[in-house]
Amino acid sequence: MHSGSVALLGRPNAGKSTLVNALVGDKVAIVSAQPQTTRHRITGVLTEERGQMVLFDLPGVHRPLHRLNAQMMHVLRETLTEVDVIVQLFDAAQAPGAGERFVVELLASIEQPVVLVPNKVDLPHAERHIGQRIAFYTERHAYVSVQPISALTGLGVPELKAKLFSLLPDGEPWLDPELTTTQSENFFISELIREAMLTRVSDELPFQTAVHLRHREEEESGRGALLRLWVDLVVEREGQKGILVGAGGQTVKAIGTAARLQIERLLGARVYLDLQVKVHAGWRDDRRLLAEISSSEALLAPADSIED
Repeated sequence: MHSGSVALLGRPNAGKSTLVNALVGDKVAIVSAQPQTTRHRITGVLTEERGQMVLFDLPGVHRPLHRLNAQMMHVLRETLTEVDVIVQLFDAAQAPGAGERFVVELLASIEQPVVLVPNKVDLPHAERHIGQRIAFYTERHAYVSVQPISALTGLGVPELKAKLFSLLPDGEPWLDPELTTTQSENFFISELIREAMLTRVSDELPFQTAVHLRHREEEESGRGALLRLWVDLVVEREGQKGILVGAGGQTVKAIGTAARLQIERLLGARVYLDLQVKVHAGWRDDRRLLAEISSSEALLAPADSIED
């Protein structure tokens, strides 16, 4: 058996979260057309007869302008030095530029094997330029393999999976084979709310918002389990609050309804969701608030974790 860890590296919107979900066969990361959708090191777990693969869906590589972004890039750099294999994913339908060169530069001192994965190769613009775009990378770094895929359609994903397992060290699974992720329940609650929000206001507020799960209570009644959640949608300016609230409160109500249904489906319990929009100027540089958000998402994590 082969067991180990794999990090997915790439620019925003390269398709890393879609690929993690495709490899795991379950939704462990939210997906959005907006850049910087992934803000955490999402952990997916794939277990088969041939072994276990622990997947880290990293935030998209970007130059940090705020404390939040600096934290994201710090986690990314640390993870690259810890894993057994790195997948460098790029959007084959887009011409590479300075941002992609910056991604390759991150690999300069990395000793782990790196698999180059052109994604979205089913798109016409990718098919016409695939050779030229692969050459852009292979001229700059020594990759152990090139595995073209379409994470959305599944094209090439089984071949990529086989290649990654072959590169992992011999060993038994690290985690419970029943797990598909090590993220906490609170983390998924926050992410489902953020996904519902991005679906409705991503054009106006792509990444100036945060979800802060302030409090939760659970109770049993004759109708079964009930989970009560008090959650803030944090924005930086009053104008952004108006966009999220919407005319007559319709936008925040639609976000809450969609998120509640997804959370109920995830947990198999009734959910009461109190969703408020709060203005917090400069929240992306507020160390205290970022720590509060991080600690609330970490609560109720599974007993099995990577650190264990």
